[in-house]
Amino acid sequence: MKKSIKKQIFAQIFSFMSAITILSFGICYVFKSSIIKDNVKNISQAAEDFSEIEINADDARNYLITRKTDEQYLNTENRLKEYVRKSGTILRISLISYNESVGYYIYDTDQNKIGTKVKYDDYTSSLKDKLLNGKEEWNEILEGKYYSYRPIHTLDSKTCGYIVVEADYSRVNKYFLIFIAGSLCIILISFILTKTLISFIDRDVFVPIKNFSKTALEFTGSVSKGGDINIMDMFKTKKDNEIGYLGNAIKKMISDINDSTENLSNAIYEATHDGMTQMFNKRHYNNVLSKLQKLSSVCVIYFDVNNLKLMNDTLGHDRGDYVIKKAAEYIHEIAGDSGMGFRMGGDEFLVVMSDCTFKEMDSIIGKIDKDSPIILSAETDSIKCALSYGYAYAKGDYSYEALLSEAEENMYKTKTELKKQLNMPDR
Repeated sequence: MKKSIKKQIFAQIFSFMSAITILSFGICYVFKSSIIKDNVKNISQAAEDFSEIEINADDARNYLITRKTDEQYLNTENRLKEYVRKSGTILRISLISYNESVGYYIYDTDQNKIGTKVKYDDYTSSLKDKLLNGKEEWNEILEGKYYSYRPIHTLDSKTCGYIVVEADYSRVNKYFLIFIAGSLCIILISFILTKTLISFIDRDVFVPIKNFSKTALEFTGSVSKGGDINIMDMFKTKKDNEIGYLGNAIKKMISDINDSTENLSNAIYEATHDGMTQMFNKRHYNNVLSKLQKLSSVCVIYFDVNNLKLMNDTLGHDRGDYVIKKAAEYIHEIAGDSGMGFRMGGDEFLVVMSDCTFKEMDSIIGKIDKDSPIILSAETDSIKCALSYGYAYAKGDYSYEALLSEAEENMYKTKTELKKQLNMPDR
């Protein structure tokens, strides 16, 4: 028996809406897996990087042993809390030390005091070996939240604990369920509508979703290629309905994620750089020290500004700051793209050239010798300031600390010679 027109229409509606549902799932998967998840992961990694920079592992271990905090501890805790408050995506940052039976909070932005016990649950119990070993880092999604675990170690390579970052991942499932619910509702409605409804659905639902899917794929392609993306144009919609609301919501969500990422990047930059010279600061040097000690070959150049104290005392700190900035400009030029320049103190600087050949080192030192004496003060200044330096080079089996001491000792030799050459006072 032939099917009635009504049944044929219903069958066509069902088939048509089923295809839309599958397409909708695909769109959700694209956004869930390729964009939102990756952004949440990147933000969590940035939070881990920031925390690892802020937290001194050796001090943290001592805090846990003594249960005594100081101003430095409170400042670190406040910076972590401020970081969480500004991020918009990060919910919590903790540093937890685990042993065989229990864990202990060292830092926690969720008000847990140092030494508060953290009992093993089903999840952490299954990972006890990894937590105690302290050599791996991983990510996990649990109950709508994104968790990342990263170990930090003391200077003697002992595990201090795990930095645990908890991020908001619920929005991913929220939009996923909304989209599914909308698709199912459309299928249900299609059974009770007429041929006119088919035309309506085709015009106001299917076509916008098809265009939206195309836009989503283009957006994903732009992200993977690293191109400039105009979110307002990519997700533009004229529909004042669920489709339009979804497009606007995704625009707002991605815009917020981008803003949070930029804020986190700025915070990390400020934490690792000297405000006056824009060179790496000593905090960052201490954080990368373990990596520098493992270089296969290295050239270290120690710099010191002669006569800075006399400049400050005689002409004022404005002229002294001018000298520091001039020194930083020159040292940055010496470091180039392959070296790392650090401001170690008021008038002390360090350049570390990693994987440096002897020929490259000889070229760099040759330039400094040619430029010497390197006068930093202005011609009109009555006090003259100049740059002293000392270097050391090693390859293969060597002691980084001994190499650094050698460079510093050589710097003091040239400092003495420079004072005699320029007839500078001994102060």
